[in-house]
Amino acid sequence: MTNPKHSITRRALIKAGGGLATVAPILASANGAEANQRDIDVIVIGGGFAGCTAARELGNAGLKTLLIEARPILGGRTHTGEYNGHQTEFGGTWVHWCQPNVWAEMNRYGLGVKESVGAVPDTAAWMIDGKVRTEASSVYLEIFTGAMHKFCDVDGLGGATIFPQAHAPFATDKWKQYDAMTCVDRIEQLDATPEEKALLNSWVSICCHNDPSLAGFVDMLKWYSLGDFNVGLLWDRCGHYKIKEGTAGLIDHLIEDGKPEVKLSTAVKEIRQDGDGVEVTVESGEKYRAKRAICAVPLNTLSKVKFDPPLMEAKSTASEQRHTGAGLKFYFTIDKDVGKFLASAPYPFPISMFWTEYVEGGKTTMVAFASPSDIDLLDPPTLTTYIQKFIPDAEVIDTAGFPWAEDEYIQGTWCFYRKGQFTNALAALQQPEGLVHFASADSANGWRGFIDGAIERGNHVAHAVVSELRKA
Repeated sequence: MTNPKHSITRRALIKAGGGLATVAPILASANGAEANQRDIDVIVIGGGFAGCTAARELGNAGLKTLLIEARPILGGRTHTGEYNGHQTEFGGTWVHWCQPNVWAEMNRYGLGVKESVGAVPDTAAWMIDGKVRTEASSVYLEIFTGAMHKFCDVDGLGGATIFPQAHAPFATDKWKQYDAMTCVDRIEQLDATPEEKALLNSWVSICCHNDPSLAGFVDMLKWYSLGDFNVGLLWDRCGHYKIKEGTAGLIDHLIEDGKPEVKLSTAVKEIRQDGDGVEVTVESGEKYRAKRAICAVPLNTLSKVKFDPPLMEAKSTASEQRHTGAGLKFYFTIDKDVGKFLASAPYPFPISMFWTEYVEGGKTTMVAFASPSDIDLLDPPTLTTYIQKFIPDAEVIDTAGFPWAEDEYIQGTWCFYRKGQFTNALAALQQPEGLVHFASADSANGWRGFIDGAIERGNHVAHAVVSELRKA
């Protein structure tokens, strides 16, 4: 468990919210009685990127929209705060021009990009059987690229026939033969060196943000297709560039554009539908009615909401199983200038990977990813013992992070599917049920689990709802 003394608490998240303050007038919502008496066209439940995008589209279509968010701020699994005087993303972070949905939104609102400099390291260190090898990053990349090709080359073409269209997962069904396999199952099949297997294990650990034996192999094949079957391109697209104005800056624009009514700190308890529309009951007992609802809560919390009639079994089962993302993303600062540095280690070493964010005043600040464990990695002395495996004599002097998996309304980090979930959950999670539609990064066709995937689903579902209401 993480130590609350070192975590970014919910109160601290609000205090560090930065860009959210710019939309304070819009966030001032009516009380329950007033909202109840209004004719609401659509209620959007969940204020992450999927929900905020959907609310923007609905508002621009002229529909009266109420956005209900359980947490005290918008952004879902993203949050732009501050660490050591620098704008810092404590949740979802990276974007790329090959992520079409988020890039279109950034162009729409004139947002810029900035680099995570350590994503292109000069030096790399990696652990094999408890020992660390440190070399120029080119040595690491050569070994890792070869290992990743072996890992994904199930068809003699680098996996290209499994997901030939990265944003159309159901274009073929060739992936089905691999959906009962975990990533560890696949690694154990390979004719690969212990070093290659260690690098693959570390990579899968950071991608699934958990024990790699829980990660479905099909999901890694899908990620590989998003990198055009090249792990170097995939890395560049999911770990190199950030929104200059912060993820909160994009959330601000979505809300300012669509102008939905927003209710924060308002958890939804029940979603009930009948022939006249949808009734949403929040924990305080207030009820809101609308013609349609869009449920944009994370997969891991979907089963916490009561649905009447009940959710289809495939949705509720997937939510109860949860996706794998449950680790910790955090930042730490050491008392040395190590330049552009990257380190990786296989599970069960608690830290899968960390790399340089910036160097300042002879100190280096790193971003790190850890699998779930009982180790308090936000305690500097504890973390120091693990970092010294890679950087001898380094002392961790400060840390910051937020335990998303412990937040009652989030309960996880980004989505990576377990074995069988691609077959049993993806299509079902996209399906509307009567007057209730569903939108989440966790059910995206393309960059599932990413900001881009959330925007994809928010756009798609909002337009489906607009079309339905225009025909009604």
